[in-house]
Amino acid sequence: MNAKLATVVFLILLANRVCSQQKQDHVGAGYALSFDGVDDYVDLGNIYDDAKLPLTISAWIYLDPGGFGTIFTSQDNTHIYNGFHFFIVHTSMVIEYGDGRGNNSAQFRRGKVAPIENIFGKWVHVTGIMRAANDMDLYLNGINIGGSYMGSSQFPMSSSFPGEVAKIGYESTSVVTYHFQGIMDELRIWNRALSIEEIREQMCKKLKGNEEGLIGYWDFDNTKASVLTDNSLSYHDGSINGSPSRVFSGAPVGDESVFLYPDDWSDATLTLVDSNKSITVTGVKGNAAGVQLYKVSEFPVQDDGLNTTVVSSPYYGVFIAAADAVPTCDVDYKVNDSQACRLYTRIDNSVPFWEKNLPTLTQIPSRMEFIGELKGTNLNVDLGQNDTLCSFSERIVSPLMDTVGFDFLWQDGSSNSSFRISEFGTYWVNIDNGCNTAADTLSILQVPTDELFIPNVFTPNGDQLNEYFTIDDRLLGSTLSVFDRWGQRVYYSNEYQNNWDGGDIPSGVYYYSLNGGECIDRRKGALTIIK
Repeated sequence: MNAKLATVVFLILLANRVCSQQKQDHVGAGYALSFDGVDDYVDLGNIYDDAKLPLTISAWIYLDPGGFGTIFTSQDNTHIYNGFHFFIVHTSMVIEYGDGRGNNSAQFRRGKVAPIENIFGKWVHVTGIMRAANDMDLYLNGINIGGSYMGSSQFPMSSSFPGEVAKIGYESTSVVTYHFQGIMDELRIWNRALSIEEIREQMCKKLKGNEEGLIGYWDFDNTKASVLTDNSLSYHDGSINGSPSRVFSGAPVGDESVFLYPDDWSDATLTLVDSNKSITVTGVKGNAAGVQLYKVSEFPVQDDGLNTTVVSSPYYGVFIAAADAVPTCDVDYKVNDSQACRLYTRIDNSVPFWEKNLPTLTQIPSRMEFIGELKGTNLNVDLGQNDTLCSFSERIVSPLMDTVGFDFLWQDGSSNSSFRISEFGTYWVNIDNGCNTAADTLSILQVPTDELFIPNVFTPNGDQLNEYFTIDDRLLGSTLSVFDRWGQRVYYSNEYQNNWDGGDIPSGVYYYSLNGGECIDRRKGALTIIK
């Protein structure tokens, strides 16, 4: 079969498999399986009986604190050392094969072990490569971690044991049984030795499934009933045993990625250019060995906190590879060489909620995913209603509930997100989020006391005109007393509401006393009633 025809056949088969699968989620890191360390594993059946060196195996794992166990074994059931296995035990990573000549002795196996520290409770990428008995390498996050050889067999690896089965997350030996306790994603097996450049180039992105030498690819996104799908051309689907949980994966995986592992970070930058967008990493600190930038082409499945009217796919992520400490970096997100309005961020795909953030991120600790707000949210700025008052009470005005990503400029030149008003006057604010601007003005003025109207005559004669003693509305609630010319009080209200029509007193000249509360202390004057 020629190469072109083989490609066509592969695409047809792949399309048929995808259509027949209940593919729940493939966006970004998609899903992963969480193994309980007790009885969870995947049985792949009798495969890889023809496996031989060289081999490469890799996976993203999240080990529970204190957890350990097998990532993969190609031959399990009997206790004869044969096939290959890849596992984490305590603080060591091990890649090993058996020669099929016996068990429970180092003379029948050969492998490499390397110490690993500080890998629990976070996502790490692990890779094991076996080329020959004395040519093996172990990698953590794309970094060769050295190690030493173990076992003494110099015979070739033996895999032709038909009674043996391959398993993910479990292996039983004559001495101990290893269960995987934690979360696993993106397990890949190759029948060739990947270069260090290939490891770094592929670790943070999805594969197509037809890559050269790929003989097993489980991305853990596709599960139907109790079946785990192999996306490689080998089609080694597995049977899920126990009850591993299907969870959103936090592995830093996208559809495209770029990387940088420099000797010196002083002036090092890494940029991912995508159409009119550019994402640049600078300022890497904290004993970092490398940095990965990846792109996810589709909109995130978990989108709580995102305003879908102003953000759209793709989104991006950054992952810093480091041997120890907590590395940090800065990220600059630009659209057409200008800053995005703001960024929404989360740690990884396992987090459902996106937080609003600034358009430039500083000192990101190891991991972050982000999506840009490109259009800008419509700004509705409201300082409140203008008012004219008798007396002033101090107040604080806050025009926006969510202030992240916005610049404020007040009339006095200050730039806080809120302003304390402590006296009568006119106040204004301008707000800018990089895409949109908005402004508002608030006037709080003092009532001039000479403008407070108090009539000196009213005519309660039944013509429905000027029937009541009607004072300025701002004086309502005042205490009102009315006296005749002999000093006798003829009317009293402790909370006057413009409702006195003179009652049954005759026409004439009277005198009022009005205590106006906040607006006036006391007013007195003559009042003529004409009936």
